[in-house]
Amino acid sequence: MAARTVEDQLREQYDTLLPELTRVAEHLKTQVQYSILPIARKLRHHESLIVKSRVKECNSAINKLQQYNPIDPSLPRNPGGVFDRDRPEIYTLLDLRDLVGVRVLAFPSGIATEVDKLLRSQFPDWTPKPIKDENGEQLAYKYYGQYGGFSQALPCEYQIVSELIGLFWDVEHAAIYKQTPNFKRLERIMREQTSAVYLALKAFEDEFERQIQISESNTPA
Repeated sequence: MAARTVEDQLREQYDTLLPELTRVAEHLKTQVQYSILPIARKLRHHESLIVKSRVKECNSAINKLQQYNPIDPSLPRNPGGVFDRDRPEIYTLLDLRDLVGVRVLAFPSGIATEVDKLLRSQFPDWTPKPIKDENGEQLAYKYYGQYGGFSQALPCEYQIVSELIGLFWDVEHAAIYKQTPNFKRLERIMREQTSAVYLALKAFEDEFERQIQISESNTPA
């Protein structure tokens, strides 16, 4: 009988954690939705707030853990990393920061700043790690921390991002990041085009908000 691999061990751990991960995802999403109600109730007809939750897929979690330093997961990731087959006990999916994730999509993106202030008061101890583009410009707010499950706190994150960029990420993730290794080079090749998309989406939002302001200023009181 073949010996159990690190991957086998982690898949077993994932199956054990999955029911609780699912519950925590729903609880965290509900808390976020409740926390931002003061903003959601005052949205105008052209404004939008959407809250989504997800549990990281098993293979995605294992692949990401493989890139971590098992002694200190806070160190920079190593995309070429491999598991130490002689020490399977040092690996646990609980070292990941984003087993559970919640994303708040805001349109226009100016609403994201208001949402961020409200959620910071609800999760004051969570660690910020904003998502930035290649030029260092912030694309989204991101925070990670521990969120209580029924038997243990689990590693979670929440993001607040422009709805346009968030929807683009959904397409990009499915088209590039979930592909087989033969297609991984697309991530590198498409960077320039991705940067152009960010600029175009931001320009659209800026112009949209400008036109709304012009329209409202010309409307009789």
